[in-house]
Amino acid sequence: MFAAFQRAFRRLLSAVTLAAACIMALPGLSGADGPVTLTANKPIIRAYRDILARFDGDPLKVTADLPAGMYDRTAVEMVIAVRALRLGGMSKPISFAVTSNARRAVEEVICGNAVMTGQQLDVSVLNDKQDVEALFLSDPVTPVGEFHKLFYCLPENKGVLAARNAEELNQAGRGIIGTVWNNDRQVLMSMGINNVIQAPTFPSLIKMILAGRADWIPMEASNKPGMERMMEGKRFVPVPGIRFSLIESRHFMVSRLHPDGEATFNALQAGLDELHRQGFIRALLDATGFYESDQLGWKTLNQDAVERTRALPSSAP
Repeated sequence: MFAAFQRAFRRLLSAVTLAAACIMALPGLSGADGPVTLTANKPIIRAYRDILARFDGDPLKVTADLPAGMYDRTAVEMVIAVRALRLGGMSKPISFAVTSNARRAVEEVICGNAVMTGQQLDVSVLNDKQDVEALFLSDPVTPVGEFHKLFYCLPENKGVLAARNAEELNQAGRGIIGTVWNNDRQVLMSMGINNVIQAPTFPSLIKMILAGRADWIPMEASNKPGMERMMEGKRFVPVPGIRFSLIESRHFMVSRLHPDGEATFNALQAGLDELHRQGFIRALLDATGFYESDQLGWKTLNQDAVERTRALPSSAP
């Protein structure tokens, strides 16, 4: 009974905190003459600025020939977002709202404290239908079935590395995901992978593995040799040959509450349409290794579910 009361109290406190933040962002309190504010964490902002520094600070000059292994998907998505805004006619300066995770990023956008997310997200990060109604969703940046994740672990974890299907992976070790990785959790559970725990921030996920409290983490492929990753100073490698699809389309999310929301959304849509036409989005994501496992022909463990979703009359949210 007491535990249930604690959970209810935490939910109420979270709602009150969010409501207070939203009041501060009501139209008229947040001026329309300021910059376009995108959500991101500090490492993403640093990486984004580093990419721009290679191209005279101009997102319109960025090309896909980025150094191998240096930038992750999240950094180039910021480039895609800003480039789309510029192509769509939005010339305002860019600023950032620093957020710790995807759920917090969406809350900032819903409230109007930020104009849009700096990364493509799926609607599973939202709490309810009311949240969806507070947002403009861009056309898909990544279509249904194309967002794949691999299973990363420490190279000495031979048991996990030997897994070749969902059942073997579930038995070989414990996975860990973020507390707002709702789609990851749902898809893993549907595959019978229930030996999974959660933690609130990305650094905490990696530290849990390094402390021996978890064994693997689902992540997109990198463009380093062997699709390896360096995280918290340690080398991580993917379980060879297997991956899963999040069975989702991913979008940039724009605030309906912010005074610049509609204009930003219109510019974003126009710019994304042009970037898709140019092939720039796929090329830039490919530069991070995002499609590497496609090229290697790795097995998608939930391919049947992907095909069922694609067969639906409309697979877009």
